[in-house]
Amino acid sequence: MQFTMNLSRQVNQMRLPKSKALWPLFETIVNSIQSLEDDTSREDSAITIQAIRPEYRQQNLNGEEEVNHFEEFIVSDNGEGFNTKNYESFLEAYSTLKIKKGCKGIGRFLWLKAFDNVEVNSTFPENGKWYKRSFQFSLKDAVEPENNLTELTDKPVSANCTEVHLSGFKPIYRDEVALSLDSLAKKIIEHCLPYFIIDKCPQMVVVDSLGGHINLNDYYNNLYKDSLHRDEIVIKGKTFDLYHMTVSEGAERHELHLCANNREVKSYDLSKYIPNLDKRIISDEQSYYYVGYMAGEYLDESVNSDRYEFNFVDAPIFRNVEEKELTEAALEYIRIYLDEDLGKIKEEKQRRIDEYVRTKKPQYRFLLKHRQDVYDEIPVGLTDDKLDLELYKQEQKWEYDIAKQKNQIEERQKNSATDSDQFAELFKEYCSSVTMLSQASLAEYIVRRKAVIDLLEKALELNDDGKYSKESRLHSIICPMQITSDDVQFDEMNLWLIDDRLAYHQFLASDQPMKSLPILESDVPRRMDIAVFDKAISYSADDDSINSITIVELKRPQRDDLAADDKNPINQVLKYVSDIKAGKVKKANGRGFGNVTSAAFYCYVVADITDSLKEDAENAGLILTPDGEGYFGFNSPKGAYIEVISYDKLVKDAKKRNRVLFDKLFKPKANQLMELHKGE
Repeated sequence: MQFTMNLSRQVNQMRLPKSKALWPLFETIVNSIQSLEDDTSREDSAITIQAIRPEYRQQNLNGEEEVNHFEEFIVSDNGEGFNTKNYESFLEAYSTLKIKKGCKGIGRFLWLKAFDNVEVNSTFPENGKWYKRSFQFSLKDAVEPENNLTELTDKPVSANCTEVHLSGFKPIYRDEVALSLDSLAKKIIEHCLPYFIIDKCPQMVVVDSLGGHINLNDYYNNLYKDSLHRDEIVIKGKTFDLYHMTVSEGAERHELHLCANNREVKSYDLSKYIPNLDKRIISDEQSYYYVGYMAGEYLDESVNSDRYEFNFVDAPIFRNVEEKELTEAALEYIRIYLDEDLGKIKEEKQRRIDEYVRTKKPQYRFLLKHRQDVYDEIPVGLTDDKLDLELYKQEQKWEYDIAKQKNQIEERQKNSATDSDQFAELFKEYCSSVTMLSQASLAEYIVRRKAVIDLLEKALELNDDGKYSKESRLHSIICPMQITSDDVQFDEMNLWLIDDRLAYHQFLASDQPMKSLPILESDVPRRMDIAVFDKAISYSADDDSINSITIVELKRPQRDDLAADDKNPINQVLKYVSDIKAGKVKKANGRGFGNVTSAAFYCYVVADITDSLKEDAENAGLILTPDGEGYFGFNSPKGAYIEVISYDKLVKDAKKRNRVLFDKLFKPKANQLMELHKGE
């Protein structure tokens, strides 16, 4: 009984990733190259690849005709053809006919993975006669017809001509292929590059149904050949050839290709392995991508049956070369080959990062000083926003590493392994890192404070319409509106502008009705601009009592109609005090409400000192501050301390309180100034 095979199951078991959509075509082209290799009598070896598009062409919105996808391919060659030997090999799965060429005998099944049908037409001489063989190859009918050989009475005009027609390109693969003929030409060259490199490639042209025509041999000579450089690498006694190329056109990224039997099998994106290879390299007014090809007998022997992966031995066995060993060796040679250009890129990138940190983000100085690898981790050519994000990511990574060190220390403490020199070194490194990171965090905090002060100062200027900003804009700078402390993060509130002590509190409400506050038992609908509830331990024996309450009232700059009783901000804050005292405030532990009749109240009015506000302050018995830009005093009947602060005083005082920090961070030190003057 004749042995049979389930063709559909064979094809289904084969893997063909969408990224390898053109590999069935490449398989056909390589078959043609090998056919011409076997026919040593020919001097005019040639291969033609026809890329056929649908005849109809759609129009885009601009009325221009769009380029259609490739639907079919026809590969023609003048090699030895489908003679008896080759046809029998075609019918035999896993044929060993071309095993010395690295063929696994299953490449034709790959055709049916991506195409519905394959048509073969071949004329060839055999035993002094001429024949033509024509058949269809598909999942439905396998090879049809079975009797497909015709003897020709005369020598055909197109002698030794074989055409393989791939049709019915499946959409899942078709849509992955670029539309341009130029892109197709580059893909073919890249896949078959070893043949071009060793000068064993016949004349090849690729054409399409739109009249496009590209000679692949000329294309290779113009774009690739001049930059070719070879290194010989020996690993565990096995020899590999690494071909270096710089490609000005035709490549989209820096890549290393591993080849077997003169064909590309596996590729690596070098940007993931070598720093600063994120973009095209610009050198001597030229720009290029690097492309490397590695070949060797060991790779020929290790390629898998599908020819898009290698069967490297995972476990280290004597004289077996692992994938990691191979790629690391190649990467080292690539670094040497690109050393000069990579050095220039690194220097330029480092200058860019240093300048950005020096002028805009000084909080990252510690990061750059103590984590030199940061320069390599950050991609080339980032905008300010993206560079800021990358620096933040690197700082977070540093924090993560420190946290791991802390866990290691704690684990060793549990295991009583704290006496070793290694532990001492680990502990020292951990303490140093924590200190440096704390300094960096402090720097970031200072930078933010300066930015907030600058923003407030800008908001106090006249707008383009000749008017001052509304109080809501100023309110939002000091604290977001219509929120409580449960709604925002700590660093979104800038209460330190008024008083640094307000930065930490139990509960805060901004522009919220009194009756809606969960901490307050009240029916009063009025809104306080800002209210801060906290506990003052030194003020009461009850540690759980909320007995320190701060009220902030904000007015629009230069507003001078505050004399009326309903607009008097001093009367307003005192009324808020009365409203709160009339109710109850929830305790800090959340259990019940406490009486606040004896609570400490601090009231701040932030407004420009206009004539009407001066009158209000004097009528309230407040005292003018020595700088003449505010008032202060204590209202005994209400039990409230009151302070009136002008916007100018608010900005000036905030600058004074933070001046020493700003000077330390932003003013260059003596040695930095000396370095700057050196370059002059």
